[in-house]
Amino acid sequence: MRLKRWAIILALALLLSNCSAPPPESEPGAWFVEVEREGGYWLGPEVLSKLGFDPLRDSFPPLTLTFANHQIPILPQKTPSGWGFFFFAPHQPSRYSGRTAFRLEKGRTPSIITCPKEESLPLEANPSQSALAFLHLEEDNRYLPQAEAEIPWLWAPLYAPGSLTFTITLTEPVSGPVTVTLRIWSHSSFPPAPDHLLRLWWDNRLVGEWEWDGMGMKEFEAGWKEEETSTNHTLVLENLLPEKVEASVIWLDSLEIAWQRKAEVDGSEWEALVQALKVEKVPPGAYAFDITEPLHPQGCPIPPDGLIPTYPGHRYWIGIPQRAPAPEGVRPAKSLHREEFSGVEYLAIAPPDFHSALLPLLDYRRKEGLKVGLADPQAIYDSFGDGRPSPEAIRKFVMGLPSLRYLLLVGDASSEPGGYDGGALRVVTPFTRTSVLGETPADILLGIGPSGEMKVAVGRFPASSSESLALMVNKTLRWEREQNRPTVLLLWDDEPEFQTAAEEVSRLLEPSGLPIRLAETRTQALEALGGGPVWLNYFGHGSLTGFGDERILEAKDSSKWREPALVVAWSCLAAHFIHPAQESMAEAWLRSPGGAVAFIGPVGETPLAAQMPFALAFYRAILQGKRLGDAWLEALKSGNSQDVAFGYVLLGDPALRVAK
Repeated sequence: MRLKRWAIILALALLLSNCSAPPPESEPGAWFVEVEREGGYWLGPEVLSKLGFDPLRDSFPPLTLTFANHQIPILPQKTPSGWGFFFFAPHQPSRYSGRTAFRLEKGRTPSIITCPKEESLPLEANPSQSALAFLHLEEDNRYLPQAEAEIPWLWAPLYAPGSLTFTITLTEPVSGPVTVTLRIWSHSSFPPAPDHLLRLWWDNRLVGEWEWDGMGMKEFEAGWKEEETSTNHTLVLENLLPEKVEASVIWLDSLEIAWQRKAEVDGSEWEALVQALKVEKVPPGAYAFDITEPLHPQGCPIPPDGLIPTYPGHRYWIGIPQRAPAPEGVRPAKSLHREEFSGVEYLAIAPPDFHSALLPLLDYRRKEGLKVGLADPQAIYDSFGDGRPSPEAIRKFVMGLPSLRYLLLVGDASSEPGGYDGGALRVVTPFTRTSVLGETPADILLGIGPSGEMKVAVGRFPASSSESLALMVNKTLRWEREQNRPTVLLLWDDEPEFQTAAEEVSRLLEPSGLPIRLAETRTQALEALGGGPVWLNYFGHGSLTGFGDERILEAKDSSKWREPALVVAWSCLAAHFIHPAQESMAEAWLRSPGGAVAFIGPVGETPLAAQMPFALAFYRAILQGKRLGDAWLEALKSGNSQDVAFGYVLLGDPALRVAK
């Protein structure tokens, strides 16, 4: 086993000597500090020592903390163990990451949190001992791509007539205002208007009622004065069906509750109600930071009398900096330099754990005469983004490679919030919106230039392990080396328009000299697929798991033939590769020993009439001898439907040759 491992390492080193660029290394003196929620954080001397700083020096080590090119003010403090620093982290999740990442760099002068002069804000004669506290409740239970939300994962459905009941626990409440903010997705639209009626009940009291019409994201707020100081409360959302309305469906996204409680030095966030706040039992080292502008906090030590100058409506973090939690993670920043990829024509972006399994394919493409590059996605995110998974970082990197023709993304993708965090073997996919599906994964966006021109052919191996990737690589190489004349199989669903389209393509492909076979039944299709190398072209209805309402072919059928097929599907949903609960037909076929070597297919839903201009341009390009990705690029340039262009994906190697 040890000999085999060293052989792989040596082979990879030899390949990379002919391949741009070498594996990325950690950038000296740079790290990313990652947090999962908003709040104050403490980076102590033990961590700084592990990063190579000297926390025992007389003065604070030179370092800076930045987020998206904004320098984050910090508060250095010296402890018996040495220097550490406090910082406030705003919650800035993205569609692709639940974490916020801050770049920590050595050798630069930090920005320090300042303490405003007390005389700038006079203290009130009667300061308040309470402030507003906040409770945010949200669960991501259901992926609903139709929802026009930045992250279309929602909590719970509410059908009319019906209700949702929650038990709410408020910590140490005092008499004062309570505010509930609801964020919902209105999922139905029926005449007459308005077609939705929602009520909010608090401890059996009606505290809010709203009417509206149609679909869309909505935010509602209800406020009242709460005299009771009990801890537990019952909140009910009631969806009523307006008269003559057929149905009303809404989805709860989140709840936020603000209530008045006695302020404490506990590391919580508060909103001031008046111009002064008084806290009792002030421990040594306590601070109050104004975090209303979270990227520019200001703060001072809390005096022994506990009086804190405040602005009504401003938010404050009150606690002891050295007792704030540590960040969830600190990792070295990876570096990547675009000039090392000069002249690259074929680029694979793959997590390091996949590099060995990719070696045979990269070597094959290099021997074909293509200049090959291999990049770690995290190095791209770190060097061209803010350290988090980001399609914009990949696109920025790719668009700076003028010779690039083929982009191969190696790894699965995800629709889940935070689905790329924690070292997942995935490469981020961009999202766009299409008419029927809503949020739609669109890998092709990574290959589109700033003016909208289709520049780079993009493909993806949706591998979730080194073993599944090795299978996809081996099938690709077998096809390239052995399948000179695949049989063109034209398969259609049981409607005349699909048969007409298949027959038109059959006539178009006759000059190719490839054997052509027509089929309209499951038996005929399986017989053809079992008989040798096949280029399958399907026209008809489809779903995540099969072709045709009568299930002409299904995802589980891929075990029924030995030689992998090349698949092009003029259908719906069969290649939707980011569904959180269901493996698509395309993924299942690529991950099986037979199945598919590559699959051009739909992630969304579009009609055949919109697909056919793309189809005809694609087949004409194949007749000209173009590779799979180049032919698909020609189709994208020729079609006139954005929903089709962005609603299709190439799963497989874009440099694959259909036939020799």
